[in-house]
Amino acid sequence: MKGDKRKWKHLTLDDLTPEYLSDIMDGNIGIALGRVSNGLCAIDFDDDDLVAPFRAANPWTVKTTITKGARGCQIWVRIVGDFPPTTKLKRNGIPCGEWRTDGSQSIIPPSIHPDTNQPYLFLSIQPVVSIHYNEINYPEGMVGTSKVSSMSTQPTQLTQMTEFTQYTQLCSKDTAFAVGTETRSDKPGVEIVPNGRPALDIEQLVSPYIATARGRNNKNLFELAKAVVCARLLDYDVSDQEVFAVWWRHSQQHTRPNLTADSYFTEFKKAFAGIKGDPLIDALRASHELAAPGSDRLLTERARRFAAFCYCLRDGKGEFFLSCRAAGKTFLIPHKDAGKWIEDLIYNRILETVVKGSKQTAEATVFRFIGEGSG
Repeated sequence: MKGDKRKWKHLTLDDLTPEYLSDIMDGNIGIALGRVSNGLCAIDFDDDDLVAPFRAANPWTVKTTITKGARGCQIWVRIVGDFPPTTKLKRNGIPCGEWRTDGSQSIIPPSIHPDTNQPYLFLSIQPVVSIHYNEINYPEGMVGTSKVSSMSTQPTQLTQMTEFTQYTQLCSKDTAFAVGTETRSDKPGVEIVPNGRPALDIEQLVSPYIATARGRNNKNLFELAKAVVCARLLDYDVSDQEVFAVWWRHSQQHTRPNLTADSYFTEFKKAFAGIKGDPLIDALRASHELAAPGSDRLLTERARRFAAFCYCLRDGKGEFFLSCRAAGKTFLIPHKDAGKWIEDLIYNRILETVVKGSKQTAEATVFRFIGEGSG
């Protein structure tokens, strides 16, 4: 645990006056775990090489929040029913992490790690998954806590902080505060992160590139690497290891039996170096923080980024080719949604259609960027 070790558990919502909150906003931020936060717990790993085996044994980890400090990571989970107390984890008899719950707290971004002086990171930002404790599987050689013998099927008893997660302000004060866990969304069940876009679903990111037969794995891994590059250019924090763990779990049955996961992971990492001269990726990179002409008429950051992307694709005549599928793959959205985004730019007189594409000839539509000439 990194941070101030002074008292903080005694505070309640009544203590959280505007003056108090304003006074503590310069410190690191931590979350109080266990029953005080409605069963919110964390599995803390000390080393990076522990993460992939654990995630492979626990498919639910692709659907939850994961944070990272100096090394390893913390996998967040909300336990339904009973759970054991805070316990050290061991691998082959050597401490390797911790199961954290009642009486523990964990640091979250944007806090600064005291050893590296670098910010904590979100590797995955999603609604924390709710499971029973006995659904947690520790890989061979790793010893966690004992299974719960009398596991309740009822949700953990809520405290006075119902519908709130308790946060601890780890600064020079003896403090804690609570922040509501309201989720904004345009679609039910889709968490919205601060910049207004849906949280990245690693399972969906990997899905188009899962192996279905031997012989195409190098191509699949190359295309998956391109998707990861796009995700990072869209300001998502994506871990190579996390993405590969999902791919390997689904694709292993179609890989060469004499090659290990490390061999394929090496091919995946080498693929990033081979991504050169891709016009869509180059345009996405160039569009970062670019305000395209006419985009001030658009309401959302995502739409403005898409307009800037189109602006960077244009040639000397202001024209460019773009299919809905290519736009969807670049912005990590379904191609039908990408088509709607293009329609929005046309309606707002930022784009116009020059030559309509054809499925029969497999030709993409030609557009012209007209934002600078519109009123």
